[in-house]
Amino acid sequence: MKKLSLLPGIILLGIGIFYSLQKLNIHLFENQQSWQGLLILLGAAFLISGHFEKDNTAILPGILLFGLGIHFIYQPKLPTWPDHPAAFLFILSIGMLLTAMRTKSGYATGLLLLAIGLFLHFFQTIIQSFSIVENGVKLIETYWSFLMILIGALLVFVKRKK
Repeated sequence: MKKLSLLPGIILLGIGIFYSLQKLNIHLFENQQSWQGLLILLGAAFLISGHFEKDNTAILPGILLFGLGIHFIYQPKLPTWPDHPAAFLFILSIGMLLTAMRTKSGYATGLLLLAIGLFLHFFQTIIQSFSIVENGVKLIETYWSFLMILIGALLVFVKRKK
């Protein structure tokens, strides 16, 4: 007989508590009744379930949901919090790196996403420091995304050696 997963039970328990706190008007912390709080709750459910079941595949969705919830709560409140797509790459890279730590493989992808996120986060600073080669930087600024598409297509479609 196949073992039942903890995830559905934890999610139902969490959602039940989430809406019961709203219904009973119990306020424990700020943003507990927001959709961002629900994202954090769902992410925590994945992480808790994955931890107790030793399921490494639950780390990435758990970190993504939890991280996006945290991002959407704190981005408007903290001026230093990144408000551009690099923040999503940071969250994704954290999830991939934590998964890689448990599975002992996949570090390269997580580090690559982290590097791209850092590049995008500091892109304006990098451009300003290269004012001498402004035309070349404008060319890179215009077409860097196509380079990412080309590299991604090569990684997907070029046959790999086994």
